[in-house]
Amino acid sequence: MITAHPALPVFRPALAWVSAHLDAFHPDHEFVSDHSLRVKPFIELVFVLNPFLRRGLHHSEPLLAELAAFCARTFDSYDFAAFAQQDPAGLIVFALRDEFDALCGRAPRDRLLERFRQTGLPELVRVSRTPYRAMDLAYSVARAGLHFDPRSLLPDLPRTVLGAARPLPHCTDSDLYSVTHTLFYLADLGEADLAACWPDVVGWPDVAGLRELLRGALGLTLREGNADLSGELLMCLAFLGDADSPAVRYAWSRLAALQLPCGAVPAPSYRAARDDSAGSEAGHYRFTQCYHTTLVMLGAAMPVLVGAPLSPATLNPATLNMEAAS
Repeated sequence: MITAHPALPVFRPALAWVSAHLDAFHPDHEFVSDHSLRVKPFIELVFVLNPFLRRGLHHSEPLLAELAAFCARTFDSYDFAAFAQQDPAGLIVFALRDEFDALCGRAPRDRLLERFRQTGLPELVRVSRTPYRAMDLAYSVARAGLHFDPRSLLPDLPRTVLGAARPLPHCTDSDLYSVTHTLFYLADLGEADLAACWPDVVGWPDVAGLRELLRGALGLTLREGNADLSGELLMCLAFLGDADSPAVRYAWSRLAALQLPCGAVPAPSYRAARDDSAGSEAGHYRFTQCYHTTLVMLGAAMPVLVGAPLSPATLNPATLNMEAAS
């Protein structure tokens, strides 16, 4: 594990903040129990946590084991099936849960994901979503079995912002989110060699051009103080082997300056004047404005915490068994 990198002073307080506010990630918590959020923070927590578990990083970071234990309890106690019946796109939670269970050595439980797949619902959801959001679901469903070939997503690539080769000056923030998420899945969140998977298609940037696109976007988002997009772009650069360049190190120092004293990292919409959590352990406004970007910081730092990505063939769920999550 790398012990001296500017990502670490951001990662450790961010992880401590998430650990201290786990209750608020539960779908029944008052901060998220309204219809607009409910399971979203928990789904994002599991999505960020699973890649750490794949690499066994919970063995060297006890707070990651605490996160896993919380997720296990929540999966056991909350009726996610009822939620998925109300929102078909929510079936992604079963894909994330099945991967989580396999990584933690937990026994398969109810085959709900397989039942949903047999109904054809994933395909109906896929065609109703924007291309990169369709990749969200396809990736998580495929990942539930611990084996995933990023090339399976290449047919959808031309429909994305990245596949359309939209110039950076013409990209909105939404376009940049499409770019980062597309690269998340083509890189299998660090498990696959993104450079090897990136197709050679006339009109698309080569790997060097892709790296320059990401660096340019990173400069723009840092100037805007958008820690959320900056973190996602840093993750994509790491997947291309750029985790320790001067530009990346500078970016992490800028993110450290945006981090709140409590360890949370605010979204671009955060306004300090509205923060109602002064003097309290966790305020509603601070949580809803910070939880997502703080999770992004964990994911962005993850490639820095490992020397090299593991091959999927080397994953053995038995070696990832966690008593705390059983």
